[in-house]
Amino acid sequence: MVALATAGCAVALAACGSSNHKSNRADAGIRVANCMRSHGVPNFPDPSHGGGIQIPAGSGINPQSPAFQAAQKTCFKLLPGGGPGGGKASESQKLAMLKLSRCMRAHGVTSFPDPTNKPPSPGNGPGLAFGAGGSFIAVPQSLMQSPGFKQAAGTCHFPGFGG
Repeated sequence: MVALATAGCAVALAACGSSNHKSNRADAGIRVANCMRSHGVPNFPDPSHGGGIQIPAGSGINPQSPAFQAAQKTCFKLLPGGGPGGGKASESQKLAMLKLSRCMRAHGVTSFPDPTNKPPSPGNGPGLAFGAGGSFIAVPQSLMQSPGFKQAAGTCHFPGFGG
């Protein structure tokens, strides 16, 4: 499963499966970052070691700007499966995302959302969103900053947190 995308201040490219998928995720993240910079978002960061892209507040990057929206539309097609809305999540991927949601709640992040069928829109505010066609999770930034999130994320193999 490869994924998305933007919901404000964080972008994550998430993958489930083999180390080959992790390599593909890293390569896709670099291609997307380079593309975003070449399409009018000059400060767009490279992915971290875990594959996530963090866009910190005060970076000058506005995910709601026309330049960002246009670059995203072009560059996210470079993601395996064509990015958000491209490709379909398999049943096993959908189950894995549901398992992640349940695990996060079981480990203290009680308001962690279940997967939804549609990707979140880029203007939904700061946070993190990932998934594949038919199964997406959008996590608000406030939830990611809640006590215990990092610990639960590591335990549950949340993308970019040791999973």
